[in-house]
Amino acid sequence: MDLKDYQLTSLRTLNDYLRSVREDGVADAFLKHAHPDGKTGLVPSYRTLRDAEDNEIEALASIPYVAIRIPTGGGKTLMGAHFIRSAAEQYLDRDRPLVVWMVPSRTIKKQTLEALKNPRHPYRRELDDAFKGQVAVFDGDDIDQLTPQELATRMCIVVATMQTARVQDIDIRDFYAHKEALEPHFNSLPDSAPELVNVEGEEGPRFSFQNLLRLHRPLVITDEAHNATSALSAVVYERLSPSAIIELTATPDMTTSNVLVRVSASQLYAEQMIKLPVMLEEHLDGWDVALRHALLRREELEGIAKQEVEYIRPILLVQAEHAGGEATVQAIYEHLISDDGERIDKDWVKIATGEQRQLDDVDLFDPNCPVRVIITMEALKEGWDCSFAYVLCSVAGMKSATAIEQLIGRVLRMPYAERRNNEALNKAYAHVVSPYFGAKAIEFVNHLEHMGFSRQEATQSVPVQPNLLDCEDEDHPALRAETFKFTTTRKPDLASVPAGDLPKIVITPTATEGEFEVAVKGAVQDETVDAIVKGLTAKKKADVRNSLDQHNTRARMRLSPAQKGDVFQVPQLAFRFGDSLVPLENDLLVEDGFWNPADHAGVLDRLTFDTRTQTWEIDLGEKSVKMSMVQEPEVTYLAGLTGDWDESDLIVWLDGKVRQRDVKQEVMVGWIASAITPLKHKGYSLGQMVRGRFVIARRLLELLEVAQTKRGGDAYQKVFDLPEVVVDPALVFNFSNLAYPMRWACPAPMEWKKHFYSVPGDLPYQKQDGKPAEEFLCALAIERCKEVDLWVRNLSHPTQFRLPTATGFTYPDFVARLKDGRIMVIEYKGEDRYESSKNQAKRAIGELWERKNPNGIYLMARIEDDERRDLDQQIAEAIDRNRNR
Repeated sequence: MDLKDYQLTSLRTLNDYLRSVREDGVADAFLKHAHPDGKTGLVPSYRTLRDAEDNEIEALASIPYVAIRIPTGGGKTLMGAHFIRSAAEQYLDRDRPLVVWMVPSRTIKKQTLEALKNPRHPYRRELDDAFKGQVAVFDGDDIDQLTPQELATRMCIVVATMQTARVQDIDIRDFYAHKEALEPHFNSLPDSAPELVNVEGEEGPRFSFQNLLRLHRPLVITDEAHNATSALSAVVYERLSPSAIIELTATPDMTTSNVLVRVSASQLYAEQMIKLPVMLEEHLDGWDVALRHALLRREELEGIAKQEVEYIRPILLVQAEHAGGEATVQAIYEHLISDDGERIDKDWVKIATGEQRQLDDVDLFDPNCPVRVIITMEALKEGWDCSFAYVLCSVAGMKSATAIEQLIGRVLRMPYAERRNNEALNKAYAHVVSPYFGAKAIEFVNHLEHMGFSRQEATQSVPVQPNLLDCEDEDHPALRAETFKFTTTRKPDLASVPAGDLPKIVITPTATEGEFEVAVKGAVQDETVDAIVKGLTAKKKADVRNSLDQHNTRARMRLSPAQKGDVFQVPQLAFRFGDSLVPLENDLLVEDGFWNPADHAGVLDRLTFDTRTQTWEIDLGEKSVKMSMVQEPEVTYLAGLTGDWDESDLIVWLDGKVRQRDVKQEVMVGWIASAITPLKHKGYSLGQMVRGRFVIARRLLELLEVAQTKRGGDAYQKVFDLPEVVVDPALVFNFSNLAYPMRWACPAPMEWKKHFYSVPGDLPYQKQDGKPAEEFLCALAIERCKEVDLWVRNLSHPTQFRLPTATGFTYPDFVARLKDGRIMVIEYKGEDRYESSKNQAKRAIGELWERKNPNGIYLMARIEDDERRDLDQQIAEAIDRNRNR
């Protein structure tokens, strides 16, 4: 199964981090490779796991402990399967690691077990591919079935709930129990075995799963990790004796988690994983009206879907009220099928609650399936997924945040992960019963934030309907004068409110004595928010302040050029084949066919091993890198489990790790044999090389990467001389009006009037010392340049503007369109990196693009150039220089 770009990027980041841990330690490696925080643009300090008294858990202090943040709909569990291979090869140095996969509930455990055991499921296919089919999956309730032979010959996964091990008294959990069936694991323990928990009153170890884990030091993967944030959960991690901990979640606890990767909803949207925006309609006149409109919307979408090539049958999800309410499951069902109601075919409607499970064994993707309406209450079956769900109708007042968020997540999934031809099928729809217009929009934005959206993403994803627009500023007609309302028993004192905000606040008594309704229309200043919430209870104050902040975010939003439909095109470097033009890529210039690494790659003559410290040292010329070997589980030293290796076995193993598509296998095997010969000449035994095989494999891959760079570099030089390389206005790159795959929005508190999208993405605002980030200063210079019509913060992503390099592509930091129509490409580099060979190569290709393009300007800017010009002056000089060409 091909991974999306954000998934590949996440894997690369985890790989880089785990490799770096070996050299730099967990904390420094985290600072080097973690994505910046979405609110500050900075990488937070690494946090070690702590107990209930906030003391560091010493046994876990040096264990990699990171979280991967992926919003709902992004495939967290699939990524977990890929992370196992990553950890095994990049950090654990094990062919067959033991994995403990923790989940929050027994329902999700059952679902995960079914997926991991199913050979056709994407999760299992990835694992079988990574471990050559030698995979075994166990229920945490059946750990006595785990044998030493299974652990020696297969990659074993034990799926368990956090509750299995989360208990104060370890004697009352099967996880810690003495089991005779586990005795073979503890026979003939070596003297170097770790300390084990003994049977009470005896000298021998307890034959428990906990002790088994101490021997094997498993990789721990925690799914839905936001459910595992208590101090007791940290103690559970300690009891699992992990080699590494990887948490998967949409909403990590930012006070305790080390978020290594932050995938945004914008990235999911750009990769066509989710439908956006959520077209919300609020109904003030009863649940039956909301339901009728939702049914009509579903019917309209089904008609549109028939125009698509692939089969889509839009489904409506209805969230009913609990017993005692008016719109119960039964009441809605009767209304749907009765003559007095909607009169829908019974086969169209299914009920999915804890008691009525009418969706079990129903294939909703089958074209012959009649189901078009699903009635639920609190939630559907955990893990249930059907991307045909398009419309949500909630008549339950959304009292359960978990339930409504789960249901919203259902309607966000994009069928086939592919954008449809008709825009109506690229959106999600929600119909809700509301006390007044605008009330539920704020709630929906809050729900999307809980699901992993940023505030900016969530606000943009729930647009205001046209009938709610009210222009309050003639100069900025896109401003939305929305209304936020709440009730309170303490009338706010507006004496300190700025005069300009007073007309926007209306306070009226309600029908309840001593109660007031406060209505805020349009955006208000921070001083006004402070005055409104002053005097409220702590919880009420937090809720109202959050809602007002979100209300202000929405009210201050202006339609960006992209939202207005502006077209932003950039001529591309192209290669001309006769009358045809194709985007220029380095692969076009590299000779086709197989190649021999021996012609370009070196050998392992700079790799040494210190037998005393069990450390590999790689001499890189300017520096050396030391990599301490990760201690294998003690059980691998038990007699009869490790097997015997000869040199051919080692070469075959290495070939499997470093194989290249454009290198014949026999050629690769020959190169590997010659590449490891220097190690034998240094006197290293076969056993030492087998123990260090993962380090050797990584070094071989690095040599291959250098060789490929040389090959690409030789071909790349042709770019600058071939007349077929052109910039032709017939071949342009278009910035999408819809998708901008930023990981996080620039947190600077300012309005960007010229940026193509609502806010620049992945733009640092401040450095760790609090000073403005230099790239941010460059963005400000572009924003205030009078000759700039609009600009974009160009992202490092395949959907963005790029130029070819010897090793792939470079993505310039900024692209601007001037008022006279010329295009300016700006790369910013710090003074310490400006003259590096890598950036000289980037500058060369940028300047080539400029020379080939009469309306193109390229600038590699820095905080101050050799002529002592600042950023504004450098931009102005480049514009003037090009004007006189």
